[in-house]
Amino acid sequence: MPKPETQTSLSKTNLKVLARARTRFNDIFVIEDGVKREMWFNGSGKFFLQSRVDTRKPNAPALIYSKMILATLLIHPNPQRILIVGLGGGALSNCLAAWYPSCVIDVAEIDPKVVSLAKKYFHVKVGPNYQIYEEDARIFLQKQIARGETYDIIFLDAFKSGSIPYHLKTFEFYSELKSALAKGGVVASNLYGKSNDMKPHDLQTFLKVFPEIFVFEDEKRVATVSIATQEALGWGRDQFEIRAEAFEPPPGMDVNMQEVVATLRQNAFADENAKTLRDDFAPGELNTAIEQNNRQSTLTRQYPIKNVS
Repeated sequence: MPKPETQTSLSKTNLKVLARARTRFNDIFVIEDGVKREMWFNGSGKFFLQSRVDTRKPNAPALIYSKMILATLLIHPNPQRILIVGLGGGALSNCLAAWYPSCVIDVAEIDPKVVSLAKKYFHVKVGPNYQIYEEDARIFLQKQIARGETYDIIFLDAFKSGSIPYHLKTFEFYSELKSALAKGGVVASNLYGKSNDMKPHDLQTFLKVFPEIFVFEDEKRVATVSIATQEALGWGRDQFEIRAEAFEPPPGMDVNMQEVVATLRQNAFADENAKTLRDDFAPGELNTAIEQNNRQSTLTRQYPIKNVS
């Protein structure tokens, strides 16, 4: 359940609704507008874009955030194991699976209907190295840690309509993420765009766990991405530009990495009043918190994202 990059009333007359499904987690729409196919979540009459593909190029990133988040590959260019938290239409996982066929890609997605719609309408095809696990990402991660599994890159891309499940935004969860990283691993997070007022708190929380964080944001502030590193790199724009110049894209990848580097925002969202986000439940109450935070009917959201026109 990822990424509200824009919003709309879905009132355009040329839109075609291909599917709608209500679950205890989401009110899901799959629509088509010319060559654009999209997944949206509806919350209290407001619609949030979760995924978009160009039907002519299903394995090319179509949204701004999905290009910027690939800055991870400049830090870790040859990933062997990737975890993606939140499936949506599978745009990110599909691209990575096509570009890195020998890389193990695990996706944690709590809503089975999101999974089935992604398979039917968005070309999601699991295989030996590309698997989707229908459970909450925090529970899945804890199981992987217990098994000794680690990842080179972890992408955080779990969204609801108008919020991010709070238990996936806390110091305790980020600490678990760090313990699930292989040496030199990174955690990339989709932080939405200009209507997310929680970004300073999110970055403060990351910096309580990770030694360094890089922020990327497009000029119009449509999307923001952060990348937390396991080790302090001390990189500035020059180092990213050198990496972008030397980057050898895998077959099929057509993303201008120098354009990605141009969106680097140094010292972004620094706020001396930012707080560290902490679990608000006792250790034995995780399952209850997960159900509450993921449920569609829950009105109070602790990591809210405002609706903007």
